[in-house]
Amino acid sequence: MAQKQAAFDTKGNLIAFYDTVDSPAPLGVNIVDITDDEWRTLIDGQSHGKRAALDGNMRPVLIDPPAPTRDDVAAAMRSKRDSAMSVTDWLVSRHQDEKLIGNGTTLSAAQFSMLIKYRQALRDISDAEGWPHIALPSAPDFVTGIA
Repeated sequence: MAQKQAAFDTKGNLIAFYDTVDSPAPLGVNIVDITDDEWRTLIDGQSHGKRAALDGNMRPVLIDPPAPTRDDVAAAMRSKRDSAMSVTDWLVSRHQDEKLIGNGTTLSAAQFSMLIKYRQALRDISDAEGWPHIALPSAPDFVTGIA
């Protein structure tokens, strides 16, 4: 009969699951035997955002993940900012192309100015007080309708 096993790292975090028959643990891996019920509970908990670890008695437990660090939050905000910039790249490019062609532009001069100021505010946001725990600037209304 197969035995479920959980591999753990030096900090006691569970990092893999094994089965002595179907998927034996590689040599040198730190493992602890677990029951089928514990295995199912751990898998279910992880699917709901929990982390699996070992307690002081070397038994598996589910714990809340640590809060994101400032660097984690900053990286996520930079990603959102970069995405917001990318969404409007084509508007800037189209406006510049239309200006060069000389047959008029889709955006008015005032709209283009608002777009450029919005994009500059996105670039400057990481220098704002409270970064990264602040909201990104809102896009102009005409951008949300077409971008």
